[in-house]
Amino acid sequence: MHIMRHGRQGLRAALLLGSALVAACSYDDTPMAMKIIDGETDRKLYARTLLEAAQALPGSTTPPTASQLEAIEFAYAQSQQAYAEVLRCQDEGVCRMSSMREVCSDVAALLEARRALAPWSDLISIAEMLSSNRGPMNADRLRLLQAEARRDGKVSDLEESVLTLATAAAAAHAVWSLTPEGEKERLARRRTHAIDEFKQRCDAEAA
Repeated sequence: MHIMRHGRQGLRAALLLGSALVAACSYDDTPMAMKIIDGETDRKLYARTLLEAAQALPGSTTPPTASQLEAIEFAYAQSQQAYAEVLRCQDEGVCRMSSMREVCSDVAALLEARRALAPWSDLISIAEMLSSNRGPMNADRLRLLQAEARRDGKVSDLEESVLTLATAAAAAHAVWSLTPEGEKERLARRRTHAIDEFKQRCDAEAA
């Protein structure tokens, strides 16, 4: 009986080890990384708050109450943090864009909600105005510019000159971002532009 019990325990341990090895071989870090991000930031929950408010307020003649406005602005601030986490995850190489199509759709809907809510909130109105400042010529902006120039199948001499300057600017910005000052500046901008920065990344990927 003692031998049989040890035999069953050995078999169970072998099965558990085999399952762990199979899991390790098939492990995809992207969904797990996104699950952790969304679990820690409640990205979907805050987006739902903004989307529902955007659906309700534009057709209303009654301004939001102070508590409603506080909830909207808090949800937007938390959404900025959530997308900053998505960008960090992607920059560190554990999130691949091919698995983030749904997140790109989410951020597009979130920007539509921001436009609808801007008249009701100073915070969101300022964020909407800041979005027109596309920031430094980084790799994502360069890809968008290249795609736009080549959309008609040819690149004029003027467009070629612009792309050459833009490529040099993007390279200089990449080098600057590696310095402590550049990294500090990049992170400071991300705190106020994370949603727009991620949308730009989605657009560059799709271009």
